[in-house]
Amino acid sequence: MAARSPFPSFPRGWFVIGFSPDIAPGEVKTVHYFSQDIVLFRTASGVLSAVDRTCPHLGAHLGVGKVDGECLRCPYHAWGYDATGRCVDIPYAQKIPPKAAVRAWPLREVNGCILVWYCPRGEAPTWEPPVLEEDGWTANQVVRWELDGFVQDVAENTVDTAHLWPVHHVGPAEVLSLEQQGHSMHVLLRMTASGAPVEMPDETHEVELDVTVHGLGMVVSATQVLNADLRTRQRIYPVPITETRMAIFGVNNTRKMADPAYTKEIDDIFYRAFLADFPRDFPIWSTKTFVDRPVLAAGDGPIGKYRKWCRQFYDWPAEQAAAAPQAQPAPEGLIGRLTRVARRIRDLAQKPVGAPAGGSAHDPDEQELVAPKKRPGEGAVHVQAGRFPSVDSYFDTLEARFDRAAAGDLEAVFQWVLTGDKGRQHFVEIRGGQAQSKPGSHPEPTLTIEMSADDYLMMINGELNGARAFSTGRGKLRGPVRLAMKMQRLFPLERAV
Repeated sequence: MAARSPFPSFPRGWFVIGFSPDIAPGEVKTVHYFSQDIVLFRTASGVLSAVDRTCPHLGAHLGVGKVDGECLRCPYHAWGYDATGRCVDIPYAQKIPPKAAVRAWPLREVNGCILVWYCPRGEAPTWEPPVLEEDGWTANQVVRWELDGFVQDVAENTVDTAHLWPVHHVGPAEVLSLEQQGHSMHVLLRMTASGAPVEMPDETHEVELDVTVHGLGMVVSATQVLNADLRTRQRIYPVPITETRMAIFGVNNTRKMADPAYTKEIDDIFYRAFLADFPRDFPIWSTKTFVDRPVLAAGDGPIGKYRKWCRQFYDWPAEQAAAAPQAQPAPEGLIGRLTRVARRIRDLAQKPVGAPAGGSAHDPDEQELVAPKKRPGEGAVHVQAGRFPSVDSYFDTLEARFDRAAAGDLEAVFQWVLTGDKGRQHFVEIRGGQAQSKPGSHPEPTLTIEMSADDYLMMINGELNGARAFSTGRGKLRGPVRLAMKMQRLFPLERAV
């Protein structure tokens, strides 16, 4: 490996080297990973194969060849290789030499991704990549990045809770559980996050991340916005290009909701957030030095435990195989010891009667699962309830509550269609820094909100989360979701009338 790499080999496991739609039937494509060319080809019937680049005959590059029915033809002498790498045809010879074959990589197509198995010793796969549920989820929205760095750093983000605030501006984060079994690791985190990355700047979200890592090439993060009942899934697939450079394939899906139009809007919002937020780590990964024995502090998360788990994927020299990296925690001191004891007493006091004795899931001595302190201003947003006695009072004060500065040069028509005994239709037209509010229906609204009058009254009084109402089908939006999220700034509920 290169001088900068601290690892003895590329890690073994399943790695994504492309997306299924990238290779159509009859196509050949050369990709470069693990410091070598890999030739992908799809036969006329749709069978996908990945083989080494060199024809064993006279060394031609098979990536320059072409697909002929169910085989790949070498560009030099037209030897034909099937999807298993075996030579099945030599146009000018009746007998095929027994050694006429090219190595075929173990390959799987799973959930729209092309995965190959890499092992530094050339051994067969010891586990299979999981197949994720697709029913009820939106179609893949994909991206590919390329940067300097090591694939092990990517999944380390999952347990490195202390980086979330300075890098991603996420509030208090806590690792609720961490389980490692063989090639897989499962981490459950909970955090407080601003709604700004998902175009909801006036919201503060309680978020739960259910992350499963399979080897070092597959991270599946199931994200649930608890207060809004929104569920998305980000898949992150890092793969080595060279010893010090990697590609990262990303996939975003959103759980389908009752309203297809709302689902599409939310899916696009989370995809844009994925594209903007995840790369915040790239400048750090591409310039950092891998410190094998880091000095850790309380609150860093279970980094040492993660790194020890990672060692199984490398081909270490015999004398190092049993040596696991030992993180060196900073001296705890008296205050730290007292804090730890107090936390332990609290956890024991909260344990249900009859629960088995033993370590708490939050015991830093046992799992290094420590939540950082809250910073000023972080936490849930508290909205004063009961501000409007009726929806009529809400609409009657729209013009008086209008904020011209927040509107800027916006031109839009907001339409309400409220149903039930107290239902009504109302719209407000914003033009030239002015808002004109009228009962009735507008012929060309920019955004339409449909729900019962009772639910809308609960929503404007802070008793019903708006995003949850739309995600669960209690309301419908017709128009841009990001414009709906701007309404609270256009017509502030707390503005003096």
